[in-house]
Amino acid sequence: PLPIPDLPVTKAGSAQVTVHTGSTKPVKVEIPVTNPTPGTVAVIVNADGSETVVKTSLLTGSGLTTAVSDVAVELADGATVKIVDNSKAFPDTASHWARDAVDFVSARQLFSGQSANAFAPNNTMTRAMLITAVARLDGVNTSGGASWHEESMAWAVQQGVSDGTNPS
Repeated sequence: PLPIPDLPVTKAGSAQVTVHTGSTKPVKVEIPVTNPTPGTVAVIVNADGSETVVKTSLLTGSGLTTAVSDVAVELADGATVKIVDNSKAFPDTASHWARDAVDFVSARQLFSGQSANAFAPNNTMTRAMLITAVARLDGVNTSGGASWHEESMAWAVQQGVSDGTNPS
């Protein structure tokens, strides 16, 4: 196993580590973390200082049942990573039964909610919403276009996931 130090989970994610795998291909590593939440994600710190949320990062082992867990993530050799509580504070999910699931998907930037202050967990999900989440999981930049879902729908047609009709 790689000697990776235990990282605290904070909103800012101030502690970071550079991982040297010695492999030419990405390698799945488990990073020990303290105080994980459903919104705990790995964030790659790019050479230019920008950051990229790893949408596929997952808590492993005992997960949220203990103060110490692991975040599993695939990393390239030399990647600098930090662990962040990227949970969003949606007032309409504070006591909702799906709160942890909403924290999970919004922290990974798969779903952004109806607005910055409302997730709308009881609203109907449209085809465009689902396709946008899947496109984001695949790493597609879904911003831009004439409508909020244009880039996602174009991706879905190109991938054969949808014929692009009836997004609503």
